[in-house]
Amino acid sequence: VFSLTGRDVVAGFPCGAAGSVAMSISLSAQQPRLEPGAEVDVGSLRFRIRALLGEGSFGAVWSAEVLGQPDEQEVALKEIACPSEVAFDRAVFEKQLLHFVATSQEIHATRFPRLVASEVRADVPELCRVHLAMTRLPGEPLARLLDYLADEAQAQEPLPPDAPRAPQHIHNLGAAGVSHLATASRCATSMLTQLAPALEHLSSCAHHRDITPRNVLLDIDSAGNFNWGLVDFGLAVDALTWGAQYHQQDIGGDGHYWPTSSWYVLSNGPEKLADNPDLLGEYLQCLDMHALGITALRTFMELWTPEGQKADLDTTSGSDWAQLAKLSRLRTEWSRFWGDIVRLWQPIFDACTGASSQTLDELKVTYATAGVHNIVSANACALRAALVQVRSVATLPDLRALCAALLLLIRPGR
Repeated sequence: VFSLTGRDVVAGFPCGAAGSVAMSISLSAQQPRLEPGAEVDVGSLRFRIRALLGEGSFGAVWSAEVLGQPDEQEVALKEIACPSEVAFDRAVFEKQLLHFVATSQEIHATRFPRLVASEVRADVPELCRVHLAMTRLPGEPLARLLDYLADEAQAQEPLPPDAPRAPQHIHNLGAAGVSHLATASRCATSMLTQLAPALEHLSSCAHHRDITPRNVLLDIDSAGNFNWGLVDFGLAVDALTWGAQYHQQDIGGDGHYWPTSSWYVLSNGPEKLADNPDLLGEYLQCLDMHALGITALRTFMELWTPEGQKADLDTTSGSDWAQLAKLSRLRTEWSRFWGDIVRLWQPIFDACTGASSQTLDELKVTYATAGVHNIVSANACALRAALVQVRSVATLPDLRALCAALLLLIRPGR
């Protein structure tokens, strides 16, 4: 075991991300396969695996307890397979971001996990694995709540709190507001007031590039207070070099949450961005904020269900009628925006996963010919126009604040 700093080499992979934070390396010791009950050493600490939290194309994340500690601290332990230099560079950069958060005195940094320990395992020259142990934030992925709401909409009736895929905190949701609209507004606004400043703090060193409901954590306490966190820096890029190196990086992330510029890059290639200063500026500076805005708006629209809209109509009088009328238009524009995004993204996903006979290169040509980025931009502009109208008549302070924030975050692509 020895230290890795700067651009030292392990199993042929240089550490591409700059920094002086040491990472422990083991070239020979064989670690057990990660599974519930297994014990694994990371740096100077020993952990016992509890359960799988999630997995993706680059690895898996487990809940684990720190052994030999009086408080039995629970952590998230991420194992990243690095079959290439690019994958290893990303893992090292992710570790450095977690260390940056751990040493930050900024209060907003508490919205991110903090590094506890790290280690690289190079059992064979062709493959190394990076283990990152980090603090485990409270809550569950927002995607779980949205999936539950989708199940409820499909069932066309309320689901019990113990239904399959029900979030642990679903029984606290009713305590968050006095109406469906108030609850949805307060929830989405709290997401932005907590995570937007945190992302601004992070942007001094990195862009996350993968803000989706899978990586946004939500915890609702018994009083109905919303607490938010953001995890998974696996696709993050160095903010200081992004402007010079964006054309060398893949787009990354989930296309449902891309701004217009990302769709333009997909169809035409990053080198064409230089011909469009507006899209170039959006791509370099606004990926995270746009994705956060779309995530918040989707959360609002799915929490304020059509059934909730009807219930609010039944109890509405006076000036609130104008508010609900403008919200009805917003729902129409959101349905168009989201429907087109889903329609455009599914073929890309299928091509990337081998579920389609059409190749990604063929789709790029098709999308470039169709001017797909113009469709996304037009829908985003219509969505923003509907938000302006809701803001002008909103009587709920949280709803008015939400619209104002979304107009700053959701980019028009022009």
